[in-house]
Amino acid sequence: MNSIVNKYFISIIIPFFNSEKFIYNCINSINKQTFKKKIEVIFINDCSKDNSLKILEKYQKKYFKIFSLKKNLGPAAARNVGIQKAKGEYIFFLDIDDLISKNTLSVLYDVAKKKNLDLIFSDRKWLENSNNLRKNKYAFPKNKFFDQLEIKKEMEERYYDPLRAVGLFQLTGRLIKRKIIIKNKILFEPSLRYLEDEAFEWDVLGNISSAAYIKKQLYSYNINPNISSGLVEGIVKNFKVKSFKIVIHHIKKSLIKKNFTKKKISEITSQAYIYLIISSLISLSRSILLKKIDHRVGEKKRFNLIKKIINDKKTEKALEYYVSSDKESYWIPKLIKWKLPNLLKIFCILRAKKILKIRRDSNN
Repeated sequence: MNSIVNKYFISIIIPFFNSEKFIYNCINSINKQTFKKKIEVIFINDCSKDNSLKILEKYQKKYFKIFSLKKNLGPAAARNVGIQKAKGEYIFFLDIDDLISKNTLSVLYDVAKKKNLDLIFSDRKWLENSNNLRKNKYAFPKNKFFDQLEIKKEMEERYYDPLRAVGLFQLTGRLIKRKIIIKNKILFEPSLRYLEDEAFEWDVLGNISSAAYIKKQLYSYNINPNISSGLVEGIVKNFKVKSFKIVIHHIKKSLIKKNFTKKKISEITSQAYIYLIISSLISLSRSILLKKIDHRVGEKKRFNLIKKIINDKKTEKALEYYVSSDKESYWIPKLIKWKLPNLLKIFCILRAKKILKIRRDSNN
């Protein structure tokens, strides 16, 4: 009886760093949850220098647990603390600047328990200045169940459409069975400050056998122009091309677990390597345009990253197998191959502007 009384059904893990602008709204969205079962909310302070911690302590509830890192180590290290402290049946990752609808936990948990799912997720809003850029847009046309074959299909198709909604591949806004994470010793790569979520997602998907999608926008992702993002922080903290290789290692391990052939693993990992490189360059360019990073700093970091990419032997080899999509820039992979950094920078900027326009115009 006592074990039932003390049982947590969901552990919400929230890292934060200098987040005083967002922390109250995040707390409020949690406190408004209609979920009546016992939860724990694990906040990890990544050595904030502002009033984030004071605000959190002021509005603290009995189900809040607060831990503080002694130095700023990034979201991967912070989330690892959350995983190690979590006791819930399911884990739910939430970013401090995002929000969840009041019925999020209830909807996801009820379906997860009824179907005995390893993972369940909803759709999401993309909010820019309170405007939902995904209004009436969904990853799938209806609620969807993923068995082993469907999971493998999603893994195989992950890196072939740059405009595709990520579906199974997302970190926040989903319930993941904690015992899967613990049993398989899944943690975030502490050395990564960017793409750490990508590596973790692949580790999780490599070890699950069932998942489901709920066609409701229960999670609100805030774009926050003019505010630094995880990508920006990762790049500023001297992001290395080696980081792409670390992510590929995780992808390969998961593909092996799902019994993909050696040939298919080679195809997918080569595709992933170039896809992630291009995505990073465009995302950094988009962050510069949105003023999430100082323009001069951003320009310098992008140029340094481009130089590292075009001189990387693995990039050169992976490009031989890369399959371009008709939804991406024709020129960017070509310019990487031809090692033309100045032109590459220009086309990354053009592509970033086009993506911003697509996102904003799609809601008009």
